[in-house]
Amino acid sequence: MRVVDVYAMAFKALKDRKLRSALTILGIVIGSALIVALVASTSGLTASVSSQIEKIGVTTVTVFSTSPRTPLTDEDIRAVGEIVGVTDVIPYFSRRLDLNYGGNSLSVSVYGVEQAKLQSLYKGLTLSEGISVDEYDPTGVVIGSAIANPTSGSFPPVGVNEMLVLQGAASGNKPAPSYSFIVKGILTPYGAAGFVNIDETVFMSLTGARLLFASAYYSGIYVISESPSKVDSVVTSLTNYFGGNARVSSSSAFLSTVQSITTQLTLFLGSIAVVSLFVAGVGITNTMYVSVVERTREIGILKAIGYRPGQVLSLFLAEAAITGTLGSLFGTLVGMLLSFLLGGSLPFGFGGRGGGGGGPGGPGQSPFGAASFSPVFSANLIAFSLIFPVAIAILAGFYPAWRASRMNTVTALKYE
Repeated sequence: MRVVDVYAMAFKALKDRKLRSALTILGIVIGSALIVALVASTSGLTASVSSQIEKIGVTTVTVFSTSPRTPLTDEDIRAVGEIVGVTDVIPYFSRRLDLNYGGNSLSVSVYGVEQAKLQSLYKGLTLSEGISVDEYDPTGVVIGSAIANPTSGSFPPVGVNEMLVLQGAASGNKPAPSYSFIVKGILTPYGAAGFVNIDETVFMSLTGARLLFASAYYSGIYVISESPSKVDSVVTSLTNYFGGNARVSSSSAFLSTVQSITTQLTLFLGSIAVVSLFVAGVGITNTMYVSVVERTREIGILKAIGYRPGQVLSLFLAEAAITGTLGSLFGTLVGMLLSFLLGGSLPFGFGGRGGGGGGPGGPGQSPFGAASFSPVFSANLIAFSLIFPVAIAILAGFYPAWRASRMNTVTALKYE
């Protein structure tokens, strides 16, 4: 008996039981779709977060105070600069303020940092218009592309040489102070880098930030080590220097932590999806067992006209294989579509998207909406989603098929 004939008969048998076959295939579709959607989405999230962290380089170490009683001062900057393995120290001020322009208000992150070091801190960051702010310019600012060209809401576009008003928080009975600044430059679209979303941030000079925040104490420090191999020793030295008064974190360590968490998350979610496939396999076993009982007389006729046990076995296994194949194909397609929906709706990011006055990682809401990431479809994932459901279906259908092949011909023909 030709293989083509086996699958033609198996397909006809499934077609004769449309509803039952469709429900069985649906179980496989759900399992396959979950595997593809969850694994591809978490892989995409991992890749996106990793790219954000890598933008500030694996040699960058971040320090910010954990106690208002022990603020970061110029003395700390000098001491950190003398640590062996440190090539540069970049202090910064950070706070979240309201930006007013054209009668509209927007909550943005404001960073005071030496402008000449922005490009060395954020790899590949450039200006699309205008110039950087001079170190001693207290009124100039450089804004991110999402502020200059907002994609949603009523906030108008902002150009170079436009005046912006930054408004601080009210203190007691005193009204909230407001300060005017001139846009000197607009950054090219860059995205998030570690704890800061560059596109949604206002950068000013240290002088301007010190006057705006009325504080001589820094929100944090970026420390650049000589090489990746020196990062651990620099982190140890910083930890020993600050003790428990500051939090010290390296980009490489944070990246390893994120990758470890997302890997575990991928395995956990993937395991749930695989369990759903096994549940679908139980459904296939039940469906085929009922089918064998219903077709007992048909099996007897096949044997009576010369079908061997192996041929009967192959007929029922072919039905299981077709069920698994259709389920895996449709499930993979549905999973790919679902993963793009998840990638477009899951918010993620760090303090730069909603960072508060405490520096990176602070609470808050981004006024620019949730970011999105692209799912990652590896060859291994697609191959698994196509092959594994078929294997489960064949395995689930083996016992009913074997039972059908072992039926006694006379007993089967007498079955009513």
